[in-house]
Amino acid sequence: MKKLFLLSLVYCFAHAPITAQQQDQRCKVYKPTDQAYFESWLASKRDLSTARVEEIYQIPVVVHVLHFGEPPGEGMNVSDERIHAQIRIVNEDFRRKAGTPGFNEHEDGADAGIEFVLAQRDPKGEPTDGIVRVNMNNVDPPGFGDNQVLAGAYYSMWDPALYLNVWSSPGIPNFGLGFATFPVGDLPGLDHERDWYTPGIDSLSGFPVLEVDGIAINHWHFGESVIDSKYDLGRTGTHELGHFLGLFHTWGHGGFDGSCEIDDYCADTPNISTKTINCPSNKLSCEGTPAMIENYMDYTDDACLNIFTKDQVARMRTVLENSPRRKSLLTSPAIDRPQEDPLNKSPKLIATSIYPNPAKDVVYINIKKQFSGNPMVITLYSITGQIIQSRRCTSSTEPIEYNLPTISDRVILLSVELDGFRQQQRLLLER
Repeated sequence: MKKLFLLSLVYCFAHAPITAQQQDQRCKVYKPTDQAYFESWLASKRDLSTARVEEIYQIPVVVHVLHFGEPPGEGMNVSDERIHAQIRIVNEDFRRKAGTPGFNEHEDGADAGIEFVLAQRDPKGEPTDGIVRVNMNNVDPPGFGDNQVLAGAYYSMWDPALYLNVWSSPGIPNFGLGFATFPVGDLPGLDHERDWYTPGIDSLSGFPVLEVDGIAINHWHFGESVIDSKYDLGRTGTHELGHFLGLFHTWGHGGFDGSCEIDDYCADTPNISTKTINCPSNKLSCEGTPAMIENYMDYTDDACLNIFTKDQVARMRTVLENSPRRKSLLTSPAIDRPQEDPLNKSPKLIATSIYPNPAKDVVYINIKKQFSGNPMVITLYSITGQIIQSRRCTSSTEPIEYNLPTISDRVILLSVELDGFRQQQRLLLER
C-alpha cells in the first residue's frame, strides 16, 4: 500500500494530470504574498555597484536525493557524478566561465561572482560530502505532494539558514522540471510571507514550515541527463537558483503568461510578453528589438541558454547580501571542512561562538575549553586566502573582544588557533 501511494506521489509531485495548456510549465516559484512590498524593500537595499563583482561569494549546498530503494546511479537515486556535474554546470553559468557553455560575449552579460560548493561540514560538525540519500520506502509518506520543496523537506532538510537545500525529486520527464522558494525581506511582517499553507503541519525536519527554503529539481533533469529532452544539460538548476536569489522570468512576474506591462525589474533584459519555447532566432521584444532568448530565466532549450545580465547580477547579489536565509549562507561554517584530530582528542572545535555576524567594527570570541596557558592566535584571511591580519591574544574563558580592521572586503575568514586546534568562521562585514 505504501509503495502504491509513493508511486502515485511521483505524479502528484509533477502536478498531474497534465493538460495541453500546462505542458510547457517548466517550473514553479513560491513568492512572497505581497510582491510590491518585497520590491520596495529590495529597492531600499539595492546598490547597483554590486554588479561589479569584487567579492566571490560561495554558498554551501546539500543535495537530498529522494529515491525508492534503487542503488546509487539507478532510477531516481541519481549518481554522485550527476550531482557533481550539476554543481559544475551552475558554477560555469553563474561565473560566465570562458570555454564552457556558460560563457557569452554579450555587452550586458555579467559574471555573478557566486559559486556553489557541496557542504563540507554537516549539522553535527562532522565531515560530509554534501549528499544525503533518502529511501522514501522507509518513511511514512506525507499527506501532500503538490509542492516538491515542502515534500522534499518532509523527508530531509538541513538548517536553511546555513545550507542551500537542493532536492532531487520524483517527477515526469519534460514537465515540472523545477521548484524554487523566492527570497523574502527582513522588514517586520515580511520575513515569513510565503504563498503556501500546509494544513495541520507546523514544522518539517525540525524547522517551521514557513522557513522551509531551497530548490527541487525533477530527477530526470538533474545535472546532465541521458533522456531525450530539450532540457538535458543541467540548466534547470541554473534557472531555479536564479529564482532562489530573487530573479523572475524574463516575461515578468505574472505567472506563465506575461504581457508587455509586466516587469521582471531588470532594465537590461528586453521586455517580452510570452515565454520562449525551443530556440527561435527571430523572436522580438515588446520594443521590436531582438528578444534575449539566451537568458537563463526564460524557457528556452538548455543548449541555447548562456546569460545573466548586469542588472540580474546586481539583483541576485543584493538579495544574497540582505535577505533572511540568504545572507546567513555567506557566513555558514558548512563550507569549511572540520579539522581532523590525529590523536582523537576532543574537542575538535574550540570556539563555541564568534559574534555578531554580520559584524561592523568588533567581534567577540567566546571559548569554552581547558587551556594550557599558551597564547591564542587570531588570523583574518581574505576570501582568496590572503592574510589580512594576525594577532596573538591571551587565552581567556571570558568573551574576547577583537577589533576588526577597516577594509573594503565584504566577506572574510576569521581563524582561531589554540593548542593545535582551530576553528574558522566566515564573517560578513557591514561598512
